[in-house]
Amino acid sequence: MFLRHLLTTSRVGQLGLKDVPVVRADQTVAAAAREMRSHSHGSALVCQGRQLTGIFTERDLLKLLAAGKSVETPVAEAMTAAPRTVKVDDSLMVVIQLLDEGGYRRLPVIDAAGQPVGIVDVKSVVHFLVEHFPKAVYNQAPRVLSRAKDREGA
Repeated sequence: MFLRHLLTTSRVGQLGLKDVPVVRADQTVAAAAREMRSHSHGSALVCQGRQLTGIFTERDLLKLLAAGKSVETPVAEAMTAAPRTVKVDDSLMVVIQLLDEGGYRRLPVIDAAGQPVGIVDVKSVVHFLVEHFPKAVYNQAPRVLSRAKDREGA
């Protein structure tokens, strides 16, 4: 009950959003990868001016390489265009539902004007939960240890 209340009343903006690189769609994948590496982040927001047009992630880079394409390919050809976004004032419950339903690891966060302000990711949500439920998280036995190894009884 407390968990549901916490997730429905806590907002995305409370997480301390991750600062991520911003690239243009006409830049090369190599340039985007360099920016991601310099920020130690697995994604970059793709913007035209201050408008979000896409997101470029590690997965996009791997798909491009697996297809045998050059890293000199424009980001526009490898990015996820018009990505699903969340707003700063959306609840964490909304974020978790979108991450789960879409199979996403990250979602761009936009402000009231629709401009990107950062990224919320699975790791940020987990850290938030650890802050509020440290005993439940840290004292959880690994799945392999939570099952009996030998049958008991007859």
